[in-house]
Amino acid sequence: MTRLQKSTGALVAILLLAAAAAGVAETKAPASKDVTPEAAQKQVQDGEKVMAKVDGTEIKLKDVREIIAQLDPQRAAMYDNEMGYRAVLEEMISLEVFARRGEELGVEKDPDFVKSMEGIRKELLRRFAVDKTLKDVTVTDQEVKEYYDKNKDRFTTPESVRASHILVSDDVEMKKVQDELKGGMSFEDAAKKYSTCPSKEKGGDLGYFSKGQMVAEFEQAAFAMKPGETSTEPVKTQFGLHLIKVVEKKEASVRSLDEVKDQIKETVLTEKQGKLYQDELAKLREKYKVEIVEEKKPEPAADAKPASGDVQPEKKEPAAK
Repeated sequence: MTRLQKSTGALVAILLLAAAAAGVAETKAPASKDVTPEAAQKQVQDGEKVMAKVDGTEIKLKDVREIIAQLDPQRAAMYDNEMGYRAVLEEMISLEVFARRGEELGVEKDPDFVKSMEGIRKELLRRFAVDKTLKDVTVTDQEVKEYYDKNKDRFTTPESVRASHILVSDDVEMKKVQDELKGGMSFEDAAKKYSTCPSKEKGGDLGYFSKGQMVAEFEQAAFAMKPGETSTEPVKTQFGLHLIKVVEKKEASVRSLDEVKDQIKETVLTEKQGKLYQDELAKLREKYKVEIVEEKKPEPAADAKPASGDVQPEKKEPAAK
């Protein structure tokens, strides 16, 4: 394993912290596209290009790409340009020169360094052991179907309504709207002309909504209406007066197995891995004789005075002889 390969994790952490300071312009993630064999081969060839040398160690384009590939998609997009590549290269150079300086200073013998390395070693051992334990966990189509059949309520799409509305502040404005509609103006044009709601730009269209998403008065009126129907009387809410037009209604439905198959598979896989992890953890705790040592609380002294606020026992007067 090369020094560069060992440094990958550290570089990723540095880039996550230094993204703002690096002066890299943020860009949108490129759209995914198929890579032809010829293009893939060219990328491999380009990857061998040497971008810098540090004490004889080459830093190649593929090394820079490897670092960027380990970032989350948004940050990777920020570095996927000439300026970004240069910023990563500079960080790689900094890491290399300071690593060499650390060797010269003998920091590897420092007790704090040794302690930190032991912590890193244990974390890597734990991570690789967990990965190896869980790597063979799979989910069958039968398990996916069984989960779907037992949990159909989780995949229910509630009843919804698509409606448009015209919102005005008072009866005077509402009368103008109603007169315009009676005169032949379309609901959409009336909304654009009179409505005070931002939805006026779309002719009053609010899109689809289910119960619980609108104020009670508006919701009750909309769900009681039929598609194509416009409310004859305005509906009053805390926002003002609404004239409502129901465009379409969708009944409650259950999403098909094909629609949610991937989602279920991920859920079942997580559950199975979680159970296997807990089972394995219990076995290992028994195998390696884990013992929780609890500190014993000192017993109160017999002649200890009661704390302030404690109830004092009532003293009885001796009986008269």
